Amino acid sequence: MKEPETTLQPRSASLKDYRRKVIGCWLGKAVGGTLGMPHEGCAGPLNLDFYDPVPQTMVPNDDLDLQVLWACLLDTQEKPKVQPELFIKGWNEHIGFPWDEYGVCKRNLKNGIMPPLTGSFDNWFANGMGAAIRSELWACLAPGNPALAAAYAREDASLDHAGEGLWAEVWLAALQSAAFVENDIHRVIEAGFAHIPEGSLLRKAIEDTQRWWDACGDWMEVRAKILEHYGHENFTNVTENLAFTFLALLDGAGDFSRSICTAANCGKDTDCTAA
Repeated sequence: MKEPETTLQPRSASLKDYRRKVIGCWLGKAVGGTLGMPHEGCAGPLNLDFYDPVPQTMVPNDDLDLQVLWACLLDTQEKPKVQPELFIKGWNEHIGFPWDEYGVCKRNLKNGIMPPLTGSFDNWFANGMGAAIRSELWACLAPGNPALAAAYAREDASLDHAGEGLWAEVWLAALQSAAFVENDIHRVIEAGFAHIPEGSLLRKAIEDTQRWWDACGDWMEVRAKILEHYGHENFTNVTENLAFTFLALLDGAGDFSRSICTAANCGKDTDCTAA
């Protein structure tokens, strides 16, 4: 894969600042996922303001497990390279998850359907959350370079997703990459939009969420509108769940605890939205 040129110039090349943001990324992922996991699949709305039940340790979660696997496989390479062979090896040799898009991916690979077509063939779950939840690693490997993070994410997502499910991981990886060098949430969101189609349903849902929020500033009211316009029978559908995630960012206004609680309180794929 040809690596895109850097599109943002980091404001700080400090290794200390990079390390701080990387640690914050993974701790935040673990904290949010542990909050939301016990309520995964609940229709909502919920009324969480703390853990229920209160955990003794981090709850295991595929949101993290799959990214740890990719990192470990990259670490075994003399010259690490993000390419289809990396993911094929991971899915065939190390991943036993049989659920939804994961099971489709393993079946398609077994039948000789190779990327980038693996995730698009006979896949009812192509628009699920399974790729979106794997986005952080690519941002951490391409800080301040959304184009490169997006390219890595697209390679990853094509194994088990297509359409909105693929664009979701691309969007998140790009915006998270931008967050290493940009603190304004709206500029970060726009950096992500630059790497997905203008007409995508995901983009429309995020833009509608912003418009509804600006009109009322009430997460419960905006949640109802998201479900009215983008609700789906599959509780892991990426469009409704990423709209919830964005709503939680808006509602928290920089308050991490409030944001992860709002994300989980929206219901549906709560471990992923809070993570």
